Amino acid sequence: MSVLLEAKELLSGCLFIPVEKIDDEATIQSIKEMDSLSFASVVMELEERAGRTIDVMELLELKTVRDVATLLERYR
Repeated sequence: MSVLLEAKELLSGCLFIPVEKIDDEATIQSIKEMDSLSFASVVMELEERAGRTIDVMELLELKTVRDVATLLERYR
């Protein structure tokens, strides 16, 4: 599985949006308006997949699906 597809599946599960509706170039806000609960869900899933805590500054910089994919790859 590509890391981009993994990022889309992660966001799909956390934001309750079908994977096929998430464009590779989409911003997270264009997929669904992010509230604190959605953000916490994304953070928990990212950290679970990474197997460790992710720096909060890196989490706050997440803007796009590709940013999520890059972060997943970096923490492998």
